[in-house]
Amino acid sequence: MERYCQNPLCENEATKIVPVSVNHPSDQKRSLCAVCEEAYSWGVQHGCMTSTPKRVWVLQVSNGGVAVHAGVFRNKRKAVKDLVKYMRTQEGYRGSGDLPGICDWIAEHNERLGIDIFPAAMDMS
Repeated sequence: MERYCQNPLCENEATKIVPVSVNHPSDQKRSLCAVCEEAYSWGVQHGCMTSTPKRVWVLQVSNGGVAVHAGVFRNKRKAVKDLVKYMRTQEGYRGSGDLPGICDWIAEHNERLGIDIFPAAMDMS
């Protein structure tokens, strides 16, 4: 253990060795004083809370059970917009730019197509 706190802004004597890696606690260790160790532990808790899994929207278009188009989007609106673009360029769709309109068109013109749009959690670590 180092004699002094390894926080560059602190000149106190070190009292504890603290793991400083987020993913694997054994990767790195740092000698800190009691005050810096408490501030560090609060920072780790805050970092863990802000790195919660993010929600994304998954789009998949299948033709007879085989995926022919897929994508991952930040929100449902972007997933639907990409679906409309695909339907217009690949399937000849000329209707409205919303999900109910596409579903009605598929029911009338091309029942072999299947559409899945659903939310999913994505862990960024």
